[in-house]
Amino acid sequence: MGKFVGDAMQESAREALRDHGDRNYQKGFTSAAAISLRRIQEKLDALKSRMKSPGLSQTEQAAYVQLEELKSEIEADCDRFWRGTDVNWRPRKPVAKAVARRPEN
Repeated sequence: MGKFVGDAMQESAREALRDHGDRNYQKGFTSAAAISLRRIQEKLDALKSRMKSPGLSQTEQAAYVQLEELKSEIEADCDRFWRGTDVNWRPRKPVAKAVARRPEN
């Protein structure tokens, strides 16, 4: 009976370590995706803001289209990789861009 309990405890510990490793893997994957997608989105946002004023040159328009396609391809690849799991790999959107501070009296 003691061996059974010991084996069950060891298996439980191994499973906990495996789960912890899986969570770290998912967190790392999401962080890496966020870094890549954030950089692309920053460039897209900059081009979008330029569209509002004088417009984009043909070269800038081509770059914009390529960046949109690249972003879509990365998202599709990540969706395929995680298909069949209950993992939401998509990076969370930032809630706030700055820290609000109380005015000093």
